[in-house]
Amino acid sequence: MTTDTRDAHDILAAALALSPEEQLEVLQGLLESLAQTFSPLERVAASFWTTRSLEDLAHEQHTPAVIDLQALAIPEWPSDETTDDLTT
Repeated sequence: MTTDTRDAHDILAAALALSPEEQLEVLQGLLESLAQTFSPLERVAASFWTTRSLEDLAHEQHTPAVIDLQALAIPEWPSDETTDDLTT
């Protein structure tokens, strides 16, 4: 038996000696610790709130530069609708 395995068995034996409520508290602490270690959400959330320039964002998203403004136009805009209809 390796030292790590022996340590794990000792920890388990100590946890089993606790009351059920204390065991749940230990489990909750372990789960929270593991969630922080293995959860990709922590990294994603942190990167979401990181301030980046528009140039950096465009580079990350491989956004091409707009050369022709006509390319942004809606091809078949109804003639009976004004641009005010778009914003309301």
